[in-house]
This record gives sequence, C-alpha cells and structure tokens, in this order.
Amino acid sequence: MDLHKFFKYSLPIGIVGFVLNLILFATNGFYELVVPVLENSSLDGSVFTFFDDLIFYTPCIFMVLFAAYLVAGQIYLKKIPEENEERIASNHIRKNQKELRAIEEKAEFLKNNYYTNCPNCGSAREADEKICSYCGASLVIEDKNK
Repeated sequence: MDLHKFFKYSLPIGIVGFVLNLILFATNGFYELVVPVLENSSLDGSVFTFFDDLIFYTPCIFMVLFAAYLVAGQIYLKKIPEENEERIASNHIRKNQKELRAIEEKAEFLKNNYYTNCPNCGSAREADEKICSYCGASLVIEDKNK
C-alpha cells in the first residue's frame, strides 16, 4: 500500500469524520437509529448491555480513530519533504564528489609535462595519455630539478 496515497487527504477526511461523529454523539443520532434494531433482537442481560454501550460509544470510538488518522497523516506528510531533501542532498554530494575526483585527476595530469612522441618507440602520444599505448613506456618528462 502506498502510504502517500493513504494519507494524502488525511486533513480534510480527518476533520470531516471527527465533526460528523461528534455531531452523531452529541445528538445521539447514531444510537437512535441502531438501538431499535437491538431492542427487537433476542439479546438480553449483559450481552444486551454490552451492545447497547458499544452502539452508544461507537461515534466516540470513530472520533478517536479519525483524530489518530489525521495526526498520523500530517506527521507522515511532513516527513516526506525531509526525506526527499536528504535524498536530493546526498545525490548532489555524490555527484559533486565524482566531479571533484575528475578535477583532481585532471589537475594531477596537468602538473607534469609530457612527450608528444614516445621516447622509447616514437609513436604519437594520444590526448591525456601518461603511458604509451604501444610499448608501455612513461610519457612524463622527468623534471631534473626535483
């Protein structure tokens, strides 16, 4: 089940459900509709009393459930943007780290001077090559001042 769909309208549904059940409890409307059915049944004694109380307090039970749904939905919906921000930030960090590594590698490459042709076999140096692709010799011009 997708919780986002479940909680998407928790505020209006929770408020409407809470208010309707409050009205039903305050006016005793639900009780007056259902109790005649209970009175015409064959229930008696403690079983009748249990169902009578259950019917009377049903709107209260539903008020609590709607209030819990409303609160849980609002907490969940507030949490989603925080999780999305964290996910987006971590994606940016990963992307920036990759770009930083590429820049550092390019900076390290540019610190050296390179032969245009291999000093070992004479083949032409390809762009960004540090080692000859034909013979494996280093194309870095060693600095004698180091």
